[in-house]
Amino acid sequence: MRKAPLLRLLSIVLLLALPLWVGWWAVELLRFQQLSGCQSLKDVDSQANDSVAMTFYCAQLSAGQQTVDSLTEAIRAARSVPHDHPLAAQSDRKVEQWSQNLLGLAEDSFQTGKLEDAIDTARRIPVTTSVYRQADEKIKVWQAVWDKAQLIDSDAQAFADREDWDQAFEKARALRSLSNRYWNSDRYQELVQKIQDAKEGKATFAKAEQERKKKAPSIAALPPDPLANWQQQQEREAGANLDRARKLAAAGTVDGLRAATDAAGQVLFGTRRYEEAQRLIDRWHDQMQEVEDRPYLNRAVQLASKGDTSSLQAAIAEASNVSFGSSLYQEAQDKIGQWTDRLQALNLQSYPERPIGAANGSPTNYTLPPAKVSVP
Repeated sequence: MRKAPLLRLLSIVLLLALPLWVGWWAVELLRFQQLSGCQSLKDVDSQANDSVAMTFYCAQLSAGQQTVDSLTEAIRAARSVPHDHPLAAQSDRKVEQWSQNLLGLAEDSFQTGKLEDAIDTARRIPVTTSVYRQADEKIKVWQAVWDKAQLIDSDAQAFADREDWDQAFEKARALRSLSNRYWNSDRYQELVQKIQDAKEGKATFAKAEQERKKKAPSIAALPPDPLANWQQQQEREAGANLDRARKLAAAGTVDGLRAATDAAGQVLFGTRRYEEAQRLIDRWHDQMQEVEDRPYLNRAVQLASKGDTSSLQAAIAEASNVSFGSSLYQEAQDKIGQWTDRLQALNLQSYPERPIGAANGSPTNYTLPPAKVSVP
């Protein structure tokens, strides 16, 4: 008698779970079919219109994963679209967009301390794209920043080895001015902590030696603690540096904001004001990027307002100068996408009307203007 309610409950649970399981299986089966179909394209004639459309569709599926390998494969597939195919203009636009995405991933790798990965990703960008020039310049900048950072790091450690603590901290602070999150944040904190630990260790050892050498058996007044004095001095300097940084940032100019971040960067890791200094540095860095990038975007909008092909191309090039990571970067990318669409529309309108055949019905060398193709 007791089993009947339990069986009914189990039946209800199964009935409720079955639609969910079937739905999940259907989605997975559809995804498998899509991917399987895309993988089989390697053996399909790329000149057939249906194959080209499918290739382009699969390229979009691949790009949606937003990884280095998937974007690389998407670009390779999209570039296989023939120049005389109706999808050629849309394919070219996607290659530019995906190349820009690749450059963004390369910048992420650089900022997280993976220089070799960043360079490898940037070099996957096709030389035929407008993004290639940006990538080439980025690689040069990345290498220069890396070389400078390594030199600063080694110099700071050399001063610490010689127990020249002031010079060691001064050198380490130079990392704060570099345009790389790994060096100006992670590695900077590690280096400062390493120097600070070495200095405290030396001070503790010196204090222990001084106590050991005391000859008087009676308890006497201890000499001033060098470590405590140093910590108090750092706290005072931290407050003074933050006050100076706020005054410099109040100007709102690029030079003022850069000087403010430099001043706040002198607040040492381990002091009570360090976290406050880091928050201010991040805020001022964002403000500085916006001040630097806003003129590019304003000029781009002004150029695009003319609406012709050359003006739209110039606007896209100008907006591309907005640096990755800037608060204006997404806005710039949205406008680039809009202007690229308008360029594509202008290009489609530029195809003249052409007859399909001659008057006597004989075939001609004329080609049809690009037709609108619906891609799944």
